[in-house]
Amino acid sequence: MSTREKLLAATVIIFFVCVIVWAVRTTPSEPPPIEKVEPPTTVEYEGNTIVEEQDGKIIWELTCSKMVIDSITQNAELDDVIWKFNQYDKEKTWELKGAKGIYYQAEKYIHVEGDVSVTNSDEDELLCDEIDWFFEQQNLSATGNIIVTRNDGAKLLCEKLDWLSAEENIIAEGNVDVDNNDGAKLSSEKLSWFTAEEKIIAEGNVKISKDDMRAFGDMAYSDNSFKHFGLMGNAKVLKGVKDNQE
Repeated sequence: MSTREKLLAATVIIFFVCVIVWAVRTTPSEPPPIEKVEPPTTVEYEGNTIVEEQDGKIIWELTCSKMVIDSITQNAELDDVIWKFNQYDKEKTWELKGAKGIYYQAEKYIHVEGDVSVTNSDEDELLCDEIDWFFEQQNLSATGNIIVTRNDGAKLLCEKLDWLSAEENIIAEGNVDVDNNDGAKLSSEKLSWFTAEEKIIAEGNVKISKDDMRAFGDMAYSDNSFKHFGLMGNAKVLKGVKDNQE
């Protein structure tokens, strides 16, 4: 092999060695990780309506100004809630309003809070801080600064109220005060009102007053809005009592 051929072969070998060294140095030791992008789990709507039907009849209708639905749980966060529903097997209709709400799909109930009001077609009204309505159980539970006003002017104040619609029973608890439309007043720790029978039972530090009559006891019961009533436990009735003598 001539000197020229030897130089050419050496040049080719050196070139390939340089290429190999460059490739080794510039090749990363491992590929960069692929960034994972999680799909969003919520879907937001501006204004929407949910309707529940039974046997072709609308049971309730829920509207709001904004709705955020969790695609996994199907729970919905709601703004400016307006929920209209029919009392079961009756003609009475109801409307529930509140600033914020959460509709729980699996449990079938709605929680509403903030300037909560419930009105019905008889013009009765309930005001409270928070309320839960359980659809299938037909139960309503309200808490916080509760004021119930009936269309006849009677008023109920308490801290907690449960309305068991299927059992036609209303239970009020915590600093219960009732002002009847005939001027009679009642206070107690707990009040149970069986609406179908118009029967009322008051329990715990019961006091009933009307005109110059004052009645006290551990329990009181009546079936005509306490126009006539019975007392049990440390019962006492006073007549001719003035307001400043209480």
